[in-house]
Amino acid sequence: MPKVAGHDDTRSRILAVAMRLFTSKGYAGTSIADITSQLGISKAALYHHFGAKTEILEELVAGPLAEFARLAERAVAEQQTPEKLLAALIDTTAATRSIATMISSDPSTQDVLNDRAGLQHAHELNDSLAAVLAGPNPTVTATVRAHAALAVAKQGTLALMGTAEDSLGPAQRDELLAAALRALHG
Repeated sequence: MPKVAGHDDTRSRILAVAMRLFTSKGYAGTSIADITSQLGISKAALYHHFGAKTEILEELVAGPLAEFARLAERAVAEQQTPEKLLAALIDTTAATRSIATMISSDPSTQDVLNDRAGLQHAHELNDSLAAVLAGPNPTVTATVRAHAALAVAKQGTLALMGTAEDSLGPAQRDELLAAALRALHG
C-alpha cells in the first residue's frame, strides 16, 4: 500500500501524545479518546494507524528494545570490556529514559508487555549482557555481581536523570560507571 503524505507525521504525533499521556496518566488510565482528543483527530483516524492501544505501546517500546538488542549483540560479538559495555548501557539508558521510566513506574504497562512478551525479550537481553560481564564459566558470585552492575548502570541513570528535562552530566556519568564497575568487581 503506498504511503499517503502525512501518514508518518500523524503516526509520529499519535506516538508522541500517547507517550506523554501514558507517562502522566498511566497506560491503564489513558483511553483512545484521551489520545484522539489531544490530537484533534477521530478514533477512526487513530485506528487507521494502530489497531489497538496495545499496538501503540508496543511501538513505543520497540525502538528502545532494538537499541538494547544492538548493544547486547555488539557486546557479545566484540566481547567488550566491562567498562565499555557498562558505559554504552548508561548512554543507551539515558537516551531511552522516558520509555524506561514509564515501564518501571506503571504496573499496567508491565502487565501488557508481559502478556505480549516484550518484557521477556528485555529480560533475555539483560541476561545476555550479564553473561558477557560475568565471563566464561561464571561463579554464582560473578553472575550476581554482573546483574548488580547492570542494575546500578540502568537504575542509577534513571534516578540521576529524574525528569525528561534532566540530562546526565559527564561527572555523573563517570561516577555512575565507577559505581557499576565497583558492583561488578566487589
